Amino acid sequence: MNHQHSEPLPFPDFASSVLEPDPASLAGLSNDEIRPSTQTILEEHRLHYYTILYLHNAAAPIHTLPTELLVKIFGQTWQDRRSVHLTSVCRRWRSVYLSTPQFWAAGMAGSKDVRSVTVPSEHVAALLERSSPCLIHTEVLGPESPDVPDPMSALPVELSVHSHRVSSLSICMQSTRPVLDNLPRLLETSTPALETLHIYCGHEKAQLGRIDLTSLPRFPEINLPHLYEVFISPAELFPLFTARSLRRVSLSGSDPYARVISPDPMVLLQALRSCPNLETLHFGNYAIPDEWPVTGRVAVIHLPSLKERGIVETSNTSICAMLDALSVPPTALIQVAGVDNTSVADLVPCHLFRSRPFDKFSLRTDRHSWWILKCFVNHSRQVWELRLDGASLRGVLLLNYFQGMHVTHLEVLNQWCITWWNATPCTVENWVVVLPALPHLTSLTVCGATGPNSILPALAQYTISSDAPSTHLPCPALQAVVLCWRVAARGKNPGEPTNLPEGCDKATCASWDAEEHIRWRCSTMQPVFEQRALKAAPSLKTLGFWEYETDSSWPEDAMKHGGVRIPSTCRDDRSSACLARLRGVVGGPVVYGGYLLGKASDDQ
Repeated sequence: MNHQHSEPLPFPDFASSVLEPDPASLAGLSNDEIRPSTQTILEEHRLHYYTILYLHNAAAPIHTLPTELLVKIFGQTWQDRRSVHLTSVCRRWRSVYLSTPQFWAAGMAGSKDVRSVTVPSEHVAALLERSSPCLIHTEVLGPESPDVPDPMSALPVELSVHSHRVSSLSICMQSTRPVLDNLPRLLETSTPALETLHIYCGHEKAQLGRIDLTSLPRFPEINLPHLYEVFISPAELFPLFTARSLRRVSLSGSDPYARVISPDPMVLLQALRSCPNLETLHFGNYAIPDEWPVTGRVAVIHLPSLKERGIVETSNTSICAMLDALSVPPTALIQVAGVDNTSVADLVPCHLFRSRPFDKFSLRTDRHSWWILKCFVNHSRQVWELRLDGASLRGVLLLNYFQGMHVTHLEVLNQWCITWWNATPCTVENWVVVLPALPHLTSLTVCGATGPNSILPALAQYTISSDAPSTHLPCPALQAVVLCWRVAARGKNPGEPTNLPEGCDKATCASWDAEEHIRWRCSTMQPVFEQRALKAAPSLKTLGFWEYETDSSWPEDAMKHGGVRIPSTCRDDRSSACLARLRGVVGGPVVYGGYLLGKASDDQ
């Protein structure tokens, strides 16, 4: 076949940009012959380009790092499944990543969503293989709907070969059957590294059904030699995982509408008896049996190493029964929370509360109607934490509960505001009722929107003694007082506390000179302490007060977390005439701590 030859190099416009020796190899070729020839040249140049690019990248600073250092860096780079693309950056990175088990172990902890797994996943299998010999921390999520197979059926197969490396295992289930059928297959062999086991329900609509513990195998303790912490929901599964090695146990019940049978109290107590070394024990909602044996028919469970016990329950009967059933050291912290409880008496019997004496307590409210009472021994070691929903101040500080208790320090943070769910505010009448319960009080700190304005009048009022018709000045031993007014913008509700003078807004108040702030607050405090002085109250050793705009912290804590004090607002009785006059009444030093802004001080 005859070919029509062209000029020595076709397409002369490209002649100047084609490098030697390519023009010579293309000279004299026809159009039909040029395409395959240029394709061959292109492949040669492409290989040469990647070789040069590899040499260029190899000279980059990152590639001058030793491989051992890269392994440490790469082991911290897993974020989610897209992190796998880091292995495609270059040839060396891929080699280092494939030999960095910490990276793939982090992938096991991060690859949580395996809802669609019905057979051993190649993705999970690769992570398991490449993460060796690192410990495994992983979580398995149940299916989103009953129509999707539960991944628990594949879990034992995937992990069985690596069970000796499983350190933390979390299982989110939507039904109990796959867990109960397949988890024994995983734990039937020894899991010596397993320290943390979490089993919990995915959401309140989970169809857990009823559980018959008598038909289920209890996992041999020898297979769980280092099990340290368990979180089990529903709580009735807990007896399957008891071990002497356990130190932390947290149990939670299911939504009452899920129709899960309440834990059997005898079975639950027997399970706790098998864990004598517990240090923390928490019972969440619906985790305590509905029906409890009559006191005296059940042997008390002794937990001599317990440091913290928590109970959250809607039934005060169940709370009291659980408190009586477990014997703990007097140094242990007991946390109790109840719903719709309006008094401490609804949570803790008086005899039990008074059996754990304390000398300091902190009382605070939040914006969701909770009162939180924390009690301390030696001003530092906490022994009680009580949470009440919808209580008033007089419902928290019950006179008969505190009588005879040598309480010397009280801190109150009142975040009350007007909302339909909020707690009852601290009124003057409330304080007048409860202060007689604190005759030994030497230190008093009150912060918040309504607290300082309520406590001041109460400190100047006589109270009637319960055992004699004589009158008494409240808190006769008082030596130190700190008052902190929370300043807020005026809301839509006219009754909302702002702690601002009439006609003044928050921005204007913040712009005041320090002496104006002092004059305003002293006009409130001076009459109160004058009345106490007329009634022969002893002198105070210190009186301090603040103003602050932060939402939830004590002023000192707020400063540690970004709060900003307006410069030059601190004053003492040596630099302020108003404070000097107030000192003449109270007897001791008087200090204005300043005006504390929130973090967003630029908005002022």
